[in-house]
Amino acid sequence: MSLTDIDVVDDYGQSKVEPVASRTRSALRKMLVSASGTVLLQGGSLVMGFATAVLLARLLGAEGYGRYVFAFAWASLLTIPALLGFDRFLVRGFATYEVERKWQLIKGLLRRTNQIVLLTSGLTMGLGWLVAIVWLAGPLRWPFCVAMMLVPLTTLTLVRQGAMQAIGRIVSGQLPEFLIRPALILAGIGALELVGHRALTPTTALAMNVAGVAIACLIGALLLRRALPAAISSAQPRYATRAWLRASLPMMLISGIWMANNYCMILIVGTLDGSRAAGVYSVIQKGAELIVVLLIAANMPLAPAIARMYARGDRQGLEHVTERIARVTLLMSAPVAVAFMIFSGAYLGIFGASFRSGATGLTILAFGQLFNAVAGPAGNVLLMTGHERAAVKGMGVGLFANVVLGIALVPILGVTGGAIAFAVSLVLWNTMLVIIARRRVGVNVTAFRGLAMESG
Repeated sequence: MSLTDIDVVDDYGQSKVEPVASRTRSALRKMLVSASGTVLLQGGSLVMGFATAVLLARLLGAEGYGRYVFAFAWASLLTIPALLGFDRFLVRGFATYEVERKWQLIKGLLRRTNQIVLLTSGLTMGLGWLVAIVWLAGPLRWPFCVAMMLVPLTTLTLVRQGAMQAIGRIVSGQLPEFLIRPALILAGIGALELVGHRALTPTTALAMNVAGVAIACLIGALLLRRALPAAISSAQPRYATRAWLRASLPMMLISGIWMANNYCMILIVGTLDGSRAAGVYSVIQKGAELIVVLLIAANMPLAPAIARMYARGDRQGLEHVTERIARVTLLMSAPVAVAFMIFSGAYLGIFGASFRSGATGLTILAFGQLFNAVAGPAGNVLLMTGHERAAVKGMGVGLFANVVLGIALVPILGVTGGAIAFAVSLVLWNTMLVIIARRRVGVNVTAFRGLAMESG
């Protein structure tokens, strides 16, 4: 076998010799196909989510919608400590054990992960109920209590999604969350409005969320059981719980920082500038997130591929794939960012006149998310190659800047101040992650080096 060939384990146990260049091209094609499927699913989900947001914003008003997003943001944040980072560790653990053909450890990892997150998420939900009953005021108490039910449902859903991602079932793994769940939520909210008599409130809207997530979670569990390869299903589970926890906890910190960076500004704006401002900020943040939809979609199939290439020592293939993915996502993200910068007022007008005040903030967030797209899959590369502790430091700097600037600027500039803080945090942490990936992993994760080489 030549130096340009490599022994590849395929389909969970079948070995074959495949040229490195051919394998890299094949992996890239599969990732782009999976990413395209993910974009289609996320596109449908975004359309339904957008319709739901518009419906709730118009029917509940900025005040009621602010209560809804405030409770939902807390539920999303509390999911992170309950999850303990196992959703991301599953992807890396599965891929590494697959290369080593350790099917018993894969079976044990999946089982132990579900057991642990069910316990931690249940305790988190109970603690959230206690806090709401004792400390929260009436208008926020019951939306918050209902939102806490999302914590165990979401943690189990993310664990199942991570397992499907790891075994290569990218599109079918996301089907319950990106298609079934938003469709059920939108239908439920529409039904409440048709009932009339003020049946639609922030609390009942969140109850529809809980019902949609629960049904999607059940369907997803059935899909995983059917999709799990026979080599894993028939294996006797082996456990390495302490080692798994040591590896997953830094990933929990990364997920927590990422989620906190996304949701903490809603909480800061809501606390310092009121529920109405929180509703406006939530709308502009949702719009800006559309800019990086393709990057997020590409990261789904890219994550297990990175872990496998790194485990095999294929640095050249890893850099080739990440550069190509970064280039494609940047080319697709830039026009969306420019559109939001130019037509921010038109977008916000869809939600109602009271949301137009966020136009400047949306333009600022569009700049920040465009930089996020430029940086490519830096965080994904660090997570899947065992450099999660270094990634924590880079992302922690961004979160610190977000909180400090938010507290300083929101009382002065309101929603615009929150947008400035979040955009600065995106630039800071992405810059640091790109540098760390270059130094620790030895790969360029952006599109620019490849472009420079080809132009030269």
